[in-house]
Amino acid sequence: MTFRFSTADWPARDRLAIWRESIGRTVIQLDTEPLSGGAFHAEATVLALPGLWLGSWALANLRAAVTRELLDGSDDLVLGIALSGAPIITHRKREATGDTGDAILMSTAEPRVSVYPSLVRFLSLRLPRKALTPFVPNPEDALMRPVPRDIEALRLLTFYADELNRMDRMATGELQHVVVTHLYDLAALVIGATRDGAAVAESRGLRTARRAAVKADINSHLGDPALTLTAVAARQHLSPRSLQRLFAEQDTSFSEYVLGARLAHAYRLLTDPRWRDRNISSIAFEAGFGDLSYFNRAIRRRYGATPSEIRATPRR
Repeated sequence: MTFRFSTADWPARDRLAIWRESIGRTVIQLDTEPLSGGAFHAEATVLALPGLWLGSWALANLRAAVTRELLDGSDDLVLGIALSGAPIITHRKREATGDTGDAILMSTAEPRVSVYPSLVRFLSLRLPRKALTPFVPNPEDALMRPVPRDIEALRLLTFYADELNRMDRMATGELQHVVVTHLYDLAALVIGATRDGAAVAESRGLRTARRAAVKADINSHLGDPALTLTAVAARQHLSPRSLQRLFAEQDTSFSEYVLGARLAHAYRLLTDPRWRDRNISSIAFEAGFGDLSYFNRAIRRRYGATPSEIRATPRR
C-alpha cells in the first residue's frame, strides 16, 4: 500500500487544518504547528510493506511532536535519514541535529519532537524491534546516537530505500518479504549489529544492495567511454576484485553486464519514436559504443537483426 499527500494540493487557507487533523493526528500521529507565521510545507510518500513502513518526506517551517497522548502503545524503532537540510530532534532528553546524510534512531514508545526550520528532505524506516533484536540485542544503546554518512551500510541503505520508494508497487508478496529482509539487514548494520549478526546481514542484504548500487552506477554511465571496472569500483568505494566477485556470483562478469546493458539501451533508442530522426551511429555512440562495426555485429548477435531492421519493424 502506498500513501501520498502534499500540502501544495490543498487550498492555502485550509492547509493547516487538513494537515493537523486529517493527516497529523489520524495518519501519522503527530501534533504539528508552523514555527512562524509564514508558509509551511509538508509532503510525503509512505510505502507500507510487510513488517516495515518506509517514508520519503519533505517538511519546512514545522514543529512535529509525538506527545504522550499520541503514543500508540507500540515499541518499534524509527530510523531517520536526512537527505538534505538539518532537522533538530529531541528525544530521551537529548537533542541532535541530523546533518545531510546522517541517520538517527528513535523509539515509538517515547515522546519525541522534530523541528524543521527550513526545507528538510529525509527518509524514515519504521522497524519492528523484534525483527532487529537477533542482530542488535540492545538497540536502546543506539537511540539518539547520530550515525555518520560515510558508513557503507548507511549509504547503501539510503540508496536501496530511495529506489524502493520510487516504486508504486512490487510484483509479489514474496518479493516484498525479500526486500524487507534486506532492509532489516542494512538497518541492523547501521545501528550496530553483533559480530554474528553482521556476518549474516553482510552476506545477504548488504551484498544485494551493493550489487544493486553497482548496476545503477553502470546504467547511469552507459554512454561514458570511460566506463571501466576501475572507475565504477572507485565510485562505489570497492576494490576492483570485490566488484568482480559481485558479478561472478551471478555467473557473469563486469564486461558482460556492461555490454548487455548497452545493447538493451540501444534497442530502446532504436524502437523509440522520439529518436527517429537520429542516425544509427549517433544511437551507437549514445549507448557507449565507439566502434560502429562492432555495434552492428553485437546487435545482430543479440537480437537476430541489424539496427536498421530493428528500427524498421513495426511496434505494437
